[in-house]
Amino acid sequence: MCLTRALFLSSLAFAFCDHAIAQTSTRPKLIAIRASHMLDVKAGSTISNVVVLIEEDKIRAVGPSLAIPSSAEIVELGEATLLPGLIDCHSHLLARIPPGPDGYGLNLLTKSQAFRALEGAADARITLHAGFTSVRDVENEGSGYADVALRDAVNQGLVEGPRMQVATRAIAAVGQYNPFGISPDLRDFPTGAQMISGPEEARRAAREQISFGADLLKVYADWLHPTLTIDEIRAVVEEAHKSRLKVAAHADSLDGIRNALIAGVDSIEHGGFADRTSLELMKQKNVY
Repeated sequence: MCLTRALFLSSLAFAFCDHAIAQTSTRPKLIAIRASHMLDVKAGSTISNVVVLIEEDKIRAVGPSLAIPSSAEIVELGEATLLPGLIDCHSHLLARIPPGPDGYGLNLLTKSQAFRALEGAADARITLHAGFTSVRDVENEGSGYADVALRDAVNQGLVEGPRMQVATRAIAAVGQYNPFGISPDLRDFPTGAQMISGPEEARRAAREQISFGADLLKVYADWLHPTLTIDEIRAVVEEAHKSRLKVAAHADSLDGIRNALIAGVDSIEHGGFADRTSLELMKQKNVY
């Protein structure tokens, strides 16, 4: 199928939202969207007088001045220009963190996972209505597996939101991720990621997150300095790849990027201090 036919249109997020929540007995089987223009990203041009035919949540045809069956419900968008549904490859839909230096800790301390999931549902709806129809949500900042629940709720039509690929808890070295500055007496204070020390703990964390529904895994290869070792990251990569899942690495420093690449990750997130050698190694290993 050509890209044009596969478009999930961002304007459609507004015009079609009342139809996208759940199947009902009164729901029309065929919907025709009419608009003045549409961006065809494959051709690199704009199409005028466009019609989009949607049948049972699937785009069946797209083109200029298409014939509209008499049974179709017509949605008129006037002078609107339709765009492909956008994809956000690095989102955190469950990260409504209060402002201020203590905001991260307060977020973990004062909000239940149920409330965090509801915050995520609100952010998912905002994201969809902004035109993003898919997101790669790379870690939920201490809300357990609430992102898995949110993804599944979206898939079941219980809440409005984009299609989600979720990384669940992420994996970081003990003491090397938020929150910082917590009293050592509070041994069970919640953390923003799953903290590990050593390859076997890394492997166990990876297996756990996969078993609870992760679509990908996320590691913190550095924070203020390199943190996880190559062997720790490699254990995560091995477990993910056995399940045909990918591993994203938060890595900004040269050593953090290098360690992640040697360990076999599939993407470098941020990479602010990458140099030519790092980029050449990324190209060699086909890392995004």
